[in-house]
Amino acid sequence: MATVNFPSKGAKLSFSPMTRDLARLIADTWEYPPPYDFYDAAADPEDYEEFVNPEQWPQKFWQARCEEDLIGFFTASPTEDRETYEISLGLSPDLTGGGLGLKFVLAGLETLAAECSPSRIVLSVAAFNERAIKVYERAGFRAIRTYSQPTNGSVYEFVEMELLVSRF
Repeated sequence: MATVNFPSKGAKLSFSPMTRDLARLIADTWEYPPPYDFYDAAADPEDYEEFVNPEQWPQKFWQARCEEDLIGFFTASPTEDRETYEISLGLSPDLTGGGLGLKFVLAGLETLAAECSPSRIVLSVAAFNERAIKVYERAGFRAIRTYSQPTNGSVYEFVEMELLVSRF
């Protein structure tokens, strides 16, 4: 995997529709260090297939770029009430832990707000991922419940978080 240049503080992030080739590139090459390797697409065959198969993609699936560099992905799907969107996101392993998380999350939320006008946004994060939870809290999310879910060959605890768009 090519090293991604860390964006400068003034650099603008852009979001555009994901392509099959980029989704496969991410799924096949992005490898996080332990314990974050939990998020590797290859860690769960069902998750991998969902990530690389456009027929299974969420309503919105964006690639995130800084200048020409692919730095992440951001997904969003409406829930049954059509006013709440569930999101998921990932930052290039080369950029995690470097202080870009909040800027990335906020830029993704701005893109979602402009395209979909949600009133509420929810996400789930592995409970052990304290650094991501802190970023989401700084973006205005709050924990609403903890639950256990089977994935990656075991059962893990997750934290569901919500953001009321009026607070964004």
